[in-house]
Amino acid sequence: NVPLVWSLISPGGDALQGYPQRGLFSVQFDGLNPQTGIPTFVGVNGERNVTNVYLQDDNIGHLKYEGPTDPLMNGGFFNSFSYKNFSLSTLLTFSAGNKIRLNPAFSANYNDLSSMSNDFVGRWMQPGDELKTNIPAIADRFVYSNLGSDYPYNVYNYSDVRVADGGFIRIKQIMLSYNLPKLISGKIGANNASVSVVGNNLGLLYSDKRLNGQDPEFYTSGGVSLPVPRQFTVSL
Repeated sequence: NVPLVWSLISPGGDALQGYPQRGLFSVQFDGLNPQTGIPTFVGVNGERNVTNVYLQDDNIGHLKYEGPTDPLMNGGFFNSFSYKNFSLSTLLTFSAGNKIRLNPAFSANYNDLSSMSNDFVGRWMQPGDELKTNIPAIADRFVYSNLGSDYPYNVYNYSDVRVADGGFIRIKQIMLSYNLPKLISGKIGANNASVSVVGNNLGLLYSDKRLNGQDPEFYTSGGVSLPVPRQFTVSL
């Protein structure tokens, strides 16, 4: 296997001898241009302040290894509590040991169909901001016209500042049940009857703050991909 830069920096990672089967790599970020706020990178030959890196290259020596995209550990904790006719059960799931590529939210231009991450609140806006933020500026028309064939914003999406830890703890399920008294269950023709309320995928107890709302278990595989939603069920 001779991987290209693109396959190694993509969210799923790729195989490279001496690394995990699906290792995640990144282009090395080298700061923001102090005059324009455009992101720069370490080039193929180690040169600094490069505004474009060819992502289809088979020269991968300049890439930074982040870690495996597959968790090294996952599991869960289940607990059940009972009191008289009530019972409460909870399931927590966890995962650890992997890295996640953040969603590619940055572009050189935007339109009415684009949505922006709130990371843009802390973006570069004037000279000096490069000392306190790594979020690039929104390119004005003059800067955009001078980019030519360079694509620094696309490369930025696959740089080492756009990687988060994949570890998380999720509230996978909570179920509250009530066993109806025999007097009531007998009236509906049942020996035993219960009412239950179940919530699935309720939320994360812990995840890397850099995910900024991105689901650590969800991998985008196309324009119609949807995360797993919260579900609530009432049953008799």
